[in-house]
Amino acid sequence: MLEQELRTLNARIDSLIQKLQVVTAENARLRAAAGEVQNLRNAASGEVQELRSKVEALNAENNSLRAKEAALAGERDELSRKNDLARARVEAIILRLKALETPEA
Repeated sequence: MLEQELRTLNARIDSLIQKLQVVTAENARLRAAAGEVQNLRNAASGEVQELRSKVEALNAENNSLRAKEAALAGERDELSRKNDLARARVEAIILRLKALETPEA
């Protein structure tokens, strides 16, 4: 009877040792996977930071280009106004010259 219990206990111990080995191997695999995930996370974090920097740079460039566009539009409007004034003056001069060419009756 005691011998039977010893065999049962030894079998149970062997079974627990096998389960412990399986769990230990699984634990090692999970630790390795966790390390890989951490490496990927670190790399992604660096890429995200790089993208944020690029977005900030592009926003600054976009704001600068918008300001230049507004300045150029203002300059274009001013030049158009000056052109209209010059055209009106030239037309007035032409009218005066035509009036000088035609003899008064």
